[in-house]
Amino acid sequence: MSEFSWEGSRVFIVDRKVAENDIITSFYLMPEDGKPLPPFLPGQFLPVELDIPGEKGPVNRTYTLSDSPHQADCYRLTIKREPAGLASIFFHDQIDVGAKINAKAPGGKFHLNMGADKPVVLLSGGVGLTPMISMLNTICEEDKGRKTWFLHGTRGRNEHCMGEHVRSLAAANANVSAHIVYEKTSPEDVKGEHYDSEGYITGDLLQGLLGGTDYEFYLCGPPPFMKAVYNALCDWGVDENAIHYEFFGPATVLREGAPGPDQASLMPTENAAGKNAAATGAMVTFSASGNSAPWDAKFENLLDFAESLGLSPAFSCRSGICHTCMIELKQGEVDYPEEPAIPPDPGHVLICMAQPKGDIDIDL
Repeated sequence: MSEFSWEGSRVFIVDRKVAENDIITSFYLMPEDGKPLPPFLPGQFLPVELDIPGEKGPVNRTYTLSDSPHQADCYRLTIKREPAGLASIFFHDQIDVGAKINAKAPGGKFHLNMGADKPVVLLSGGVGLTPMISMLNTICEEDKGRKTWFLHGTRGRNEHCMGEHVRSLAAANANVSAHIVYEKTSPEDVKGEHYDSEGYITGDLLQGLLGGTDYEFYLCGPPPFMKAVYNALCDWGVDENAIHYEFFGPATVLREGAPGPDQASLMPTENAAGKNAAATGAMVTFSASGNSAPWDAKFENLLDFAESLGLSPAFSCRSGICHTCMIELKQGEVDYPEEPAIPPDPGHVLICMAQPKGDIDIDL
């Protein structure tokens, strides 16, 4: 077990509940056992288990830790109330100070590259600013010479989160610049205080502010925002290896013109044979939906493969931590090229991490 982890679940108590705006609230979680909290990497998330009345079992979700790792006495989650969000509504309406929440250790592959000195651009839309706040706070605390741009887009001031905090950091740190974009402004909004421009974050805006592409870019936000910004960066000539993002969906949907899956693409190819020889040609059956297809080793995991067939499995972290994607393995064996942080229950598979070792049948 690494220094960034603990075994199983740990009980946390809500120490504070702070409304950031009309729809976003921060929850400060203290460990019930009083023991020190391990550090995490800025941008990572916390998997939580919620006991929601009426649900058959624990509801698993992952929420980004929205402060720097140096706030060692507590973890902060900043959560948007989604109109149809089972867990987010439960948090906002039912979780108050003193409530207890089970959580697994922080994780996630999307995080600030702490060993680099290359300038950074933190790009977010809506509540996607939470990992960016964690990254920005960390840079201001321990890497004060690293040039950083914080660019955030939101609908307006009633949904703008932590704006004063960002402005104060930019004012106090010469290496930090901030630019806030409101989709629509009101007469009460003050340019330069509440926002800097109106409309959307576009390629022209990025080029005008940044002046060049020699940055590491970090992106997080709703799918339309992600797709627009990702394509704007690529069209500008930014190296795709310099674009890091948190996006809970197939990466191919971000790029305009990326080919969608078709039946021919689901057949094993000659190039795929060397990538996962043990599974090449294996028949993957999703028995609950009546779908089956030969495994194509160009896919990294069974979740991506299922989505290419038009299925919509439940998932959250795509990192083998939250167990939202855990499904019964009815027949066959799977392999984990990278071992999940928390193994699945016996007889089950984490489809976000697994590949078939031969013919398999999954209850999906």
